[in-house]
Amino acid sequence: MGPDGINAVDMGWNAHVGAAFEDSPRGFSLVELLVVVATLGTLASLVLPAVQITREAGRRASCQNNLRQIGMSMACFADARRHYPPGQLRTSVAAGFKTIAWSAFFVDFLEQSQVQTTWERVPGNADLVDAPDSRLYLRARMGSTYNRKATATPLPLYLCPSAWRMHASRIGACIGDRDGDGTLDPALFEGMACIDYAGNAGPNGNHPRYLLPSGARYPDDTGTILNTPVLSMGKGVAIRDIVDGLSKTILLCELSGRGVNKAAGASVAATTDNPRGAWAAGLNCITIGPESMTRPLVNPRADDSSVGAWYDDPNASLFSDHPGGAHAAMCDGGVRFIAESVSTPILTGMASRNCAEVTALEQP
Repeated sequence: MGPDGINAVDMGWNAHVGAAFEDSPRGFSLVELLVVVATLGTLASLVLPAVQITREAGRRASCQNNLRQIGMSMACFADARRHYPPGQLRTSVAAGFKTIAWSAFFVDFLEQSQVQTTWERVPGNADLVDAPDSRLYLRARMGSTYNRKATATPLPLYLCPSAWRMHASRIGACIGDRDGDGTLDPALFEGMACIDYAGNAGPNGNHPRYLLPSGARYPDDTGTILNTPVLSMGKGVAIRDIVDGLSKTILLCELSGRGVNKAAGASVAATTDNPRGAWAAGLNCITIGPESMTRPLVNPRADDSSVGAWYDDPNASLFSDHPGGAHAAMCDGGVRFIAESVSTPILTGMASRNCAEVTALEQP
């Protein structure tokens, strides 16, 4: 025991431990740190693509389920009415009445409680006042203030979870403030909720790229959801008219990211523009087949301006943000993934309901 009460053994032990700590390294060397960082980077490069692929597989399955539910609901509607809904229902011959879409007429079968349709009468000033509820009033203008609660309500089943490339007029699931005045004017289709699926109006019959096996061009309105304004709900395509077969005929196809297209010669935002991406607007039907001879039938570039317009032209390609193709719902309720490599005769054959070319294509 030393004079200060400290055991010599303890002093020796403490000195030994202190020397050991002094001799031990205080951290990683730069080389070791770089090796760790490189290893983590390599692991991340291996894991992240797999995570992205898994996420896209889930989104693709969700999109497929959306189309399956929509297709089955339309089949229930057709079974009850003996025909599919018209693509465009014009409820008035007055100027300015944009047509109501096919997607508005079977929401009861979809069990989408957010929106219902009604034929109830509307007040004379329906363009200026809000409706008492969120129903879609078919006697009012589609772009009226009276209908803005309904037209601005997003329906999740109408949106593809993979969609990320959007038309400039669209912000997320809705049309944005197109004229930049800080308000959402329904007459300009601002605030309207969008849809990423389109009704099939048949093959493009105005272009020599799309021909029947006989070499003739396709007749007009050979699809299932006609792209022609009608004044009666009874003008939809009857089930018996789909003679090519329900499992071989496209009902709906994917055309994601659409918004409002400018009408020719229109101002920045005008009531004459074309709200192809709004779920309640009848212009969300398409004739399958772009006018451009070089534009792909499925998944053209979103910035492709070969015909001077966005990819949601009236005569359009199928479009999605799924790698390799886009979905299509068939008339029997099934859903097919249409590959980007699909041939023109196969796609146009599936797009027509009564031209018998699919059967001819399947013969050896």
